Amino acid sequence: MIEKKYSQSNQDIIIKNVFNKIGATNKFCVEFGFNSESLTVGTGSNTARLILDEGWDSVLFDGEFENKQINLHKEFLTPENICKIFHKHNIPTELDYLSIDVDSMDLWLFDAVLKEYSPRLVSVEYNANFSIDEAITFPNDPNEHWQGDKGYGASLKALNLAANEHNYHLIEVDRTDSFFIRNDLKDYFDLPELNDFKDNCSLNPHIPLKNTERYKLFLDYEVYLKTSGDLNKSRKAANAISKLRLTTQKINA
Repeated sequence: MIEKKYSQSNQDIIIKNVFNKIGATNKFCVEFGFNSESLTVGTGSNTARLILDEGWDSVLFDGEFENKQINLHKEFLTPENICKIFHKHNIPTELDYLSIDVDSMDLWLFDAVLKEYSPRLVSVEYNANFSIDEAITFPNDPNEHWQGDKGYGASLKALNLAANEHNYHLIEVDRTDSFFIRNDLKDYFDLPELNDFKDNCSLNPHIPLKNTERYKLFLDYEVYLKTSGDLNKSRKAANAISKLRLTTQKINA
């Protein structure tokens, strides 16, 4: 039986199970944001088991920390520069695994990197304060940051919509991260539906917004896609849901 070793929750168990099914090709992984100078310190690395126990090659990024001994680089990633930075660090186009967790523009970084890169497995932190049928996301704005409350990242439905746009399928969810497999690898799995993960949503895992007006920053990603990126319509569509989910202490799903 595989047990959790380094990750925050069950991420390294899920990752191990996935690669037991699909096998590894280049054994290359990338993780950002990496909130420590060590592979075994911080909230928990998704890639530590691959690197330390299985000898994978890796590149790690964080906006604050740097440690060349573990190939951790201080880089502030945005949707506009992420592929350039990946090229700079010689990351293979079809790396085996990519982990995204920046507590803010996760969806937009996910979307941007998949325009040029095709990792076989991708995990993205999702905002568990939203329900399974709400496609809400943090804005694509590098000047806005997580303030230690409910205002971060994207809902599971929003991430699933972005994944589908790039031919990825949701295969697993734990209490913090969602996992997407490239469509050419779907046959290795009994594929779940999005609604199968409804119990992973509306969990209220953080405190309400410290600045209650910040709910107005969030977008309805489904409306964003349908309106070809109309920010005003996307924000307006998200307002009622975002206010309810992000400014309330405890609510029912």
